[in-house]
Amino acid sequence: MNPPTLRERLEFAGLAAGAWFVARLPFRAIPALALLAGSLVFFLDPRGRKVALANIESAFPGKFSHSKKSAIARGSYVTFARTMFELFWAPNMDEDFFNEHVIFEGWEKDYCRKDPEKPAIYACFHFSNFEWLALAGSYSITPGPVIAQRFQNPLLGPVFDRLRSSTGNHVIPQERAMIRMLKFLKGGGKFGMLCDLNLDPREGSVLIDCFGGLLASVTQTHAAIAQRTGAAIVPVECRPVPGGKYRIIHHPPIECPPDADVREIVQKCWNALEPAVHAHPECWLWPYKHWRYMPAGGGSRYPFYANHAKRFQKLVEASTGRPA
Repeated sequence: MNPPTLRERLEFAGLAAGAWFVARLPFRAIPALALLAGSLVFFLDPRGRKVALANIESAFPGKFSHSKKSAIARGSYVTFARTMFELFWAPNMDEDFFNEHVIFEGWEKDYCRKDPEKPAIYACFHFSNFEWLALAGSYSITPGPVIAQRFQNPLLGPVFDRLRSSTGNHVIPQERAMIRMLKFLKGGGKFGMLCDLNLDPREGSVLIDCFGGLLASVTQTHAAIAQRTGAAIVPVECRPVPGGKYRIIHHPPIECPPDADVREIVQKCWNALEPAVHAHPECWLWPYKHWRYMPAGGGSRYPFYANHAKRFQKLVEASTGRPA
């Protein structure tokens, strides 16, 4: 392994210093800091801003004025900044803190939580404070594994690992994570994962319909693992509420029998979570390239960065049974 470059060392120093500083602020100061930082990055990031505006128009064609789309995109940056700052603040959090700052909905009806032997995958979007779903889940459900994220800068991983395990979860390396997850779930374990990741069709993705007509190639990992382990998928989301609190919503579990169509399972999961984006569009991660591919004849609804690709077209034809 090559020694860290100067840039990597500076990135690490900046992240470590930022996490140290934020953790020493009063919690009530974080929203104002996020508003300042998120707004600044929004104005200094023309590429991300262009992607965000294009995504919003693709998802909600003709619905919003340019000024409203800009406000939603800016809100997305602010939301992500707040999510990261509140993750930096995580070493200060305990069970009493979450009892004060989180309102649970559907939680008491979650039979996966009631049954310690029932394996479950809690599926969420990059929406609002998705980091708190795992942090709070350590107390509300049970501590579980968090798959270590692979960063281009290897010095950053340990910082995020420490923060994400601060409420009792344990971090496992990305290598061989699938095997570990299978064993964990077969033993009645529960863990969460993000399901709005756009993948190359060659990476074992499935095709779903988003926002009433946009086709996307997304991960099927949560559905495939659930079918192999007997786990249920519980769509879960975190929505902001006044007073600096969050509402964590547990939707009805989705059963995943081995003979079910994986694509249908993934679509059901998406359908359960998409309404949150309609209700609070400023909370989704709009600068992310959610629609990297478009089908033949996809028209002008797809964002500017979407491309035609034979591998995506094959996925479209295999999923629909006819050429797109």
